[in-house]
Amino acid sequence: MNEHERGFLTFLSGSTRRRMQVLLERGEKRRNDVRALLPHSVRLDPSFARHLVGTATFPASVEATLRQLGAPPDCYVLAADPALDGRTMPVNAALGAVVGMGESAFISCIPGRLGFYEYEDVKSSYLLVR
Repeated sequence: MNEHERGFLTFLSGSTRRRMQVLLERGEKRRNDVRALLPHSVRLDPSFARHLVGTATFPASVEATLRQLGAPPDCYVLAADPALDGRTMPVNAALGAVVGMGESAFISCIPGRLGFYEYEDVKSSYLLVR
């Protein structure tokens, strides 16, 4: 488990946090299980999750908000899609690959402090700030 994945755990509610932590600690052996949970079984801690609606969910708007809050140029992606999962990539590229695409993913900008989460359901974009 890397620092971004540990940071993701800080944004989760208790039971989800424990479940994900166990899987992430088991490394690559359980990575498919982690990816399978992202679309359906993630409960965010409401103290740190800000639900985004309307134009605030567009990739450019999310990127602007993340930048205002101190996001660096690159981010880490924890995603249901194996092609995106575990990659470090530019924030705009990560958001373009995730937002509105039905791909569940967590984008970590500052581990445990700033990120973005979207799951496959409509109206499911969240800014994560600690």
